[in-house]
Amino acid sequence: AAGTSPGRRRSLAARSASRGAAGRNSRDPRPTTDRAFASQCARHIVDHLAATGYLKLVSYDKLLRDPSRDEFFDIFRFLVAQIDPSLQVEGKMEDEVPAIMERFKYPVKVNRSKLQAISGPNTWPQLLAVLDWLVATVRVTLELIVPHAECQILTGGVDRDESDHHLFRTLHENYVHYLNCKGDDSEDEARLRQIYEERIQCLRDEIQRLQEHHASREERLQGFQAEHERLLELRRAPERIEREAEQLRGDVVARDNRVQLLEAETHRVTAEGQEIAQEVEEQKAIARRLNEQVQGQAYSKKDIERLKFERAHLQTMLRDLRAECEQVDQDVWDLTMQENKRADKIGRAVRQINESLEAQEHALVFPGAPEDGEGAEGPCARDLAVHVDCGGPSDALAAHDFSELHRSVQASVQAQFEASQAEEGALVGVQDEQRAVHEDLSAKAPLIRRLRDRLDQLMRMREEYREWSAEQLEEAQRTAEQTEDAVHAVSVGTTGPKIRDAAESDKLRLMLQSIQTQGAVLRSQLEEQIQREEERFAEHRRGVLKQLEQHVKEAEELEQEIDSMLEEEPNAKQVWRKAALRGGC
Repeated sequence: AAGTSPGRRRSLAARSASRGAAGRNSRDPRPTTDRAFASQCARHIVDHLAATGYLKLVSYDKLLRDPSRDEFFDIFRFLVAQIDPSLQVEGKMEDEVPAIMERFKYPVKVNRSKLQAISGPNTWPQLLAVLDWLVATVRVTLELIVPHAECQILTGGVDRDESDHHLFRTLHENYVHYLNCKGDDSEDEARLRQIYEERIQCLRDEIQRLQEHHASREERLQGFQAEHERLLELRRAPERIEREAEQLRGDVVARDNRVQLLEAETHRVTAEGQEIAQEVEEQKAIARRLNEQVQGQAYSKKDIERLKFERAHLQTMLRDLRAECEQVDQDVWDLTMQENKRADKIGRAVRQINESLEAQEHALVFPGAPEDGEGAEGPCARDLAVHVDCGGPSDALAAHDFSELHRSVQASVQAQFEASQAEEGALVGVQDEQRAVHEDLSAKAPLIRRLRDRLDQLMRMREEYREWSAEQLEEAQRTAEQTEDAVHAVSVGTTGPKIRDAAESDKLRLMLQSIQTQGAVLRSQLEEQIQREEERFAEHRRGVLKQLEQHVKEAEELEQEIDSMLEEEPNAKQVWRKAALRGGC
């Protein structure tokens, strides 16, 4: 608060130190020794001072490399004033900075010795981290704590709960009590607990109501899904009815076509009946005319009877001849149809044979043909093609002789069978080689496992030694930092360093260098040994995998070739057997 005396601040600092000394660490968890982290902290501090109206000009390079006590203390007081304007910093820097940082609950204890020599290589990065933490606290205060304390967050919305407003008021009061070191907050805790219990009960009621609403919505959703399925069924009904109507329309069209055919047949029969009636009338007229001629002629009854008998005999012969002509025409038509069917069958058989030859051209083997098939003349699949002209006379088909083609096919079958037996023998040899390779791999498996276990053991040894080296380096670095801080403190407080301290510092520095050198040598030796083991294991593994891949690839290629030949052989035998049964056609 305003008007706080130095004595009260010292007592407050003593109480804060007694309460929080056990909860703070003596070592900062942040990487304060890292130059990048120190540069980042200096950049944040300079940007914040420039943005918040700091009256003095602060340079980034000067703040990072050439700090001063007055400049650090001025920046510290400016940042503390932004956090708590009522807090006045009037004492010495060695007394005020640790007390205020303990009051602000800084997670790391700030030693007085660091404030006596702030330009040390191990001291100034930690003080930069203190200023960066204050900058972050100022930003949180200006962006969150001050608006909440002044209740400015709730002015924009009218739908917020009144308990939120009361909560922020309570937080503001508790924060003020906390800054004033008033620890009696049991009533505030009880009031906050009551507020949160009421809000939790409201939330539970709201959750139950939402669950009931969700259950009712689920029931409605199930009803809607059932209705949706019924609507989908109704939507599919017109399509089904349309298909049935289309079928009925097709039946109607077929019936109409049949009726039209029947009507045409009726008209044709009617026309034929009329023609027959007209012909009957003509025959009757001719008969009357002939009767008149007969009656007008001077023939005897015997002559007339003889003529009638001859006419009946001629009519009978005419009917027999007409029947024979019709039978001959029918026989000619039947023979023509049979000839066309036979020609179609012959054409299909020829096409099937030629297509089978084209498909099996690469699988056919001829006894006199070379194996590569390039640059040499010999029998081939094109020579087995069947050429039959179905458009010529039928007598010419019987003159074709396919015995030579049949002998060529039989020779090709025999040659292919011998080639398949040779391939099977080669496959058995490859399988034996593959079995030998697998046995070799099985024999080398224990060696591979032993090398892998050795590699894992070396990796664990390297990690253990790395951890031990890191612990030794950290301990030596911590000892060196404490020694340097003590040396700087002694150099500031006395006229000059003692010879004993300088000797001890040199001894520790030499010890640190020897430990670092020994660790680097051991680490390089372990890394080289591990690298050699890894290279030897990788080379052995690559050789084994390469041999395995080569053998597997050769076996797969040979197996695929044999499978393809075995799959193609039954089809070829079936085609040749059918051709032989048909006499080569």
